[in-house]
Amino acid sequence: MTDVIAAIVLAAGNSSRMEGDDKLWADLGGKPVVSRSLESLIELAVLNILVIVSPSSRHKELRKLIRRPKTLELRFVEGGDRRQDSVAAGIAAAAEADWYLVHDGARPLATVELSAAVLDAARLYGAAIPGVPVTDTLKRVHDNRKIIETVNRTPLRAIQTPQAFSGDVLREAHKKIRGDVTDDAAMVEELGYPVALVEGETTNLKVTRKTDLLIARTFFEAKSNTQRGR
Repeated sequence: MTDVIAAIVLAAGNSSRMEGDDKLWADLGGKPVVSRSLESLIELAVLNILVIVSPSSRHKELRKLIRRPKTLELRFVEGGDRRQDSVAAGIAAAAEADWYLVHDGARPLATVELSAAVLDAARLYGAAIPGVPVTDTLKRVHDNRKIIETVNRTPLRAIQTPQAFSGDVLREAHKKIRGDVTDDAAMVEELGYPVALVEGETTNLKVTRKTDLLIARTFFEAKSNTQRGR
């Protein structure tokens, strides 16, 4: 029997750092940011279910944006107060899944190859996440003023999405972990399960501020120009 693979896309953020603009609906190459984030997942041939977590007022508009194969089932659900509440809502909407991919709708440049890589690694280890080396010098500070120490950045990674998990592992994590976390991998780690690291993509930035959107547009234009030149 073939495994059921579901992707959960989080599109319910409040864009608090975008100076009043909704980052998910900002233009990126003629389409909204969230549309680009969905496209790379839809390209994943093994995907069976796509769950979009967003305000109900956006469901109709999102449905119009999506061009999907007939084999891919589309489901919508409202988000929650916290990121993990929104993921939990997505899990409940696809409770039969054997494997989950969890992706931020504000990461429009993740490639289908990255989704495939984290899913392959999750099949081996139970959970997998993409990450890239931290390149900035890091300082630990006190009261945002006094430098306490310079942190060794060599073993550190900046973590991205999509993240992939065994269905049983992710459902257990969301059932047992109640404290606030910044990603699903932290919940899985807290339970003691291994999480594999996959090499991320330097262009897979998260659109959080207006400057991120400008960078994303530059990356997207460069990628489009490269594809047209083939």
